[in-house]
Amino acid sequence: MSLITDIQAEKIEMDMTPMIDVTFLLLIFFMCTLKFKVLEGKLTAYLPKDVGVNTSDAPPVEKVQIDIHVTVEGRKVKPRAKPSDPYVAYDDPTFKTRYVFDGRRLSYTIGTQKFTDLKDVQDRLRKIKIARGDDDAPAVLQPYAGSIMGDVIPVLDAAVAAKFKDITFGGAFAKHIK
Repeated sequence: MSLITDIQAEKIEMDMTPMIDVTFLLLIFFMCTLKFKVLEGKLTAYLPKDVGVNTSDAPPVEKVQIDIHVTVEGRKVKPRAKPSDPYVAYDDPTFKTRYVFDGRRLSYTIGTQKFTDLKDVQDRLRKIKIARGDDDAPAVLQPYAGSIMGDVIPVLDAAVAAKFKDITFGGAFAKHIK
C-alpha cells in the first residue's frame, strides 16, 4: 500500500517547454516565409488629365443638356392590335403585357429653346453639333418628374442621329425645377 500512496502523493505536472518551443518555431517560420504586398490597399485609378496637379489649364467642356418634361400625363391604355382598333383603358391589374399612354405630351428644352416635336430637337442638336465643330461634344439627357424610359429613348435616338457620341443620363427629379 505504500507504493500506491507514494504515487498518489507525487504531483503530476506537464512540461510546457516543448510546446512553447514549437510555438516559437512556427511563429519564426511564418514570419520568415510571409511576403508582404507592396501595393496592397492601393487602388489603381485613371484620373482625368484635365483635373489634378497639372499646371496647364484645361478648357471647360460645355455640355448640351436636353431636358425632358411631361406636360400632359395622358391615360394609361392597352396597346392597339391594329391602328384602326380603339384604345382600351388599362385598369385590369392582372394584365401583364406592356401599355402605352394615350394623349401624353412632352416638351423638350435645349438651352433656352423649347420644343414639342422630336424632329425639331434633332434638327437643333445637328445645328449645335455643326456650330461647335467638335466631335466629342457631350450631351446630357435630363428627364424630369413623370418621365418614363419610353420618353427618354426617342430623345437618345435623336441625339445619336445628330452624331453625338458622348451621351449621359441625368437623374430624375421629383419636382419640376425652373
